[in-house]
Parts: sequence; C-alpha cells; structure tokens
Amino acid sequence: MRKNEKSIKEKIKWKASFTIEASFILPLIVYLVWNIVFLSFFLYNRSILLQGSYCTALRTERLYGTEDEKREEAEAKYRLAVKEKIAGGAIAEEKQVTKNEVTVLSKLDIRAPGEQFFWSNWHGEERQTAEKFQPVTFIRNCRKTENIWNLLQTGKG
Repeated sequence: MRKNEKSIKEKIKWKASFTIEASFILPLIVYLVWNIVFLSFFLYNRSILLQGSYCTALRTERLYGTEDEKREEAEAKYRLAVKEKIAGGAIAEEKQVTKNEVTVLSKLDIRAPGEQFFWSNWHGEERQTAEKFQPVTFIRNCRKTENIWNLLQTGKG
C-alpha cells in the first residue's frame, strides 16, 4: 500500500511541475505569435509603400503640366495607391516634383505589441524616383528587347 501512495504522490508532483512550467512558457509563446502577426502587417505595409511610392512617382512624372498640377495629381495618386491600403501604422510622405524627376519619400512607423516592456517601434522607409520619360529612348529599348527576343526564338543567339 505504501508503494501505491508513493506513486500517486509522484504523479501529482509531476503534474504540478508541468503547470508551473506552462505558466512561464505559454505567455512567451503567445507574445511571439502576436509579434509574428504584427510583423506580417509590417511587411504588408512595406510592400504597399514600395509599390505605391513607385507607381505615384512614375504616373505623376508622365503627366504634362505645371509642377503644381503634378503635385496635386501626385497627392491624389498617393492617396489611392498607399494611404487607403495601409493596415495600421503612421505614414509620413514627402513628394518632390521638379522639371526632370518626381521623387516620393514614404516613412512608416508601426508600434509592435509589448512596447511597455521593450523598445518595439518598427520603422520602414522607401524613396522612389522616376526620371523624365523620354519616348524615343523607350521605343529604342523596346526594339532592342524585341530583337533579342527574336534572336532567342530562332536560336541564333
């Protein structure tokens, strides 16, 4: 009978130690999963900034008009391409429109969970520039690409 009582006490002891270990490990696991979710939002926002900033610069550069008209159009295009698609976080943007190029600078800040305990502010920055569109150069590049493609298709390259 003593052996039976001893084995029951051993089992209870092991169950209690597992509970104590789980109470330390479970919050850490939840914190890590939560940060992974926020990291996915951050990466999504970074890709939106990259694509949206470049599209804004490229599409604004192709417009004809004064610098003020281009700046207004850049603001409208930026709003459509970036601001309405960001999932949380703060954006600071700066657009520079000159005669020869359009530059869009976007800065992103996201506060990650646990900022009371750790420094966890994620920062991203994208600077995209579109140089003045030159139709003659573009057509020449298209023709070069077409010639290379034809050479590859015929197997002479």
